[in-house]
Amino acid sequence: MKLPKNEAIEHLVIAGMMNDEECFYDGVSYLDEDYFTTDENIAVFNALRNKREMQSSSLLEKTIDDVRVKAAIRVIDANWTSRGDFRQAMTELKNIHNKRQLYHAINSVVSKFDTIEPTKAAEDIYISVMDLELESSNTDILDPKELAVDYLGRLYDKISDPDGAMGIPYSITNNNGVTIGLPSLDEVFNGAQGGDLIMIAAKTGVGKTAFAINLARIFSIYQKHTGYYANTEMSEDEMLSRLLAPVANVKTNEMLTGRFEGTQQEVDAKVDRATRVVDRYKDSNLIFSRIAYLPLYKLTGLTRQIKRMYGKLDYLIVDYVGRMEVDDNKNLWDELYRITKGLKQLAVELDIPIFMLAQRNEDGFIEGAKKMRNECDGVLMVEPVTANDEKYIDEVIIPNQADLVNYRIVKDKVRRNNNEAPIYCMFDKARGIFQEAEKR
Repeated sequence: MKLPKNEAIEHLVIAGMMNDEECFYDGVSYLDEDYFTTDENIAVFNALRNKREMQSSSLLEKTIDDVRVKAAIRVIDANWTSRGDFRQAMTELKNIHNKRQLYHAINSVVSKFDTIEPTKAAEDIYISVMDLELESSNTDILDPKELAVDYLGRLYDKISDPDGAMGIPYSITNNNGVTIGLPSLDEVFNGAQGGDLIMIAAKTGVGKTAFAINLARIFSIYQKHTGYYANTEMSEDEMLSRLLAPVANVKTNEMLTGRFEGTQQEVDAKVDRATRVVDRYKDSNLIFSRIAYLPLYKLTGLTRQIKRMYGKLDYLIVDYVGRMEVDDNKNLWDELYRITKGLKQLAVELDIPIFMLAQRNEDGFIEGAKKMRNECDGVLMVEPVTANDEKYIDEVIIPNQADLVNYRIVKDKVRRNNNEAPIYCMFDKARGIFQEAEKR
């Protein structure tokens, strides 16, 4: 019995990754070097996988010193045909990889066949087969006896340490005892939980991006969580200015333009604070990208790639779903639903919370809302307060903050909590700070 492999199939897959962006992101998302069997193929695949975007054969060749690998790139590139052939080759490559894993399992049993017990041999092979089936189907069968024991253990753990089951906190209390962020969201969701898809919706210019950046600041600057902020609109300077200005206690526009206000002494102090906070960001693990063309497959590939490169990924923010690339030949609402469903699947697969920004129209409805809403674990509407809120604010919010409340977060959908009261906030637009108002 020969080792299962097919170099021609390997060449078709790598060639696709060098010639088609969708093929590239599929490759880096689902494959690793174990799928390839020659030193040259492994070297070319790893060179591609370590890039953040697709590399043509000519570009990739310039980054390689080994003449054998350079030659292999040219040979492999000649195998490119079409995206359809790539997909067939990917399926076949995965099948061959599974056969190869089974081949090694069988050989391992054969090598000790004279000494191993028959039942143990059968068990080893059975486990190998089951592993392959689970890997291909991605299905977990939850036996009630095992599940009950596991659940009871987790329940006791939560009882003894309720905070241990909490996701990424939406709020923190600093050394001065001041709470920063949105503690009511911690009560609603028990922190940002892995597998959750949370939609943040607002009208144009109302503050959905400011709210999302506020979350990123709380998660990755005030805390140390690794996050990916996928942006389709802002420049790098705008992203960092909006993120860091509140930490430096300056206005966003001051950092964006470099025109700091005040006396020379005040300006010098602001510049010093801005410099220190940029150093603080440098030591964080908040990864931004600015990609105007962002189809779902590319976002999925980049997210998996970032998790691999940084060793972990705690959350993803998508800003925003309405600007993600859709198929012009299909219904827009169906496409937005498809993207939403794909993001929910990604959240579950990577066990991270994903925050998806969405646009509300002038009537306050979310574009493509009904089917999208069903896929989400939470839908939060960010909006200015109205005259109808004034009585509640005066009665509930502490006096020195009541006059500063100008925004509210409406819990349009919360899967695991029935508290429907809005969360009232103070939004300092100049500094980009969303801060929940304290209740009496």
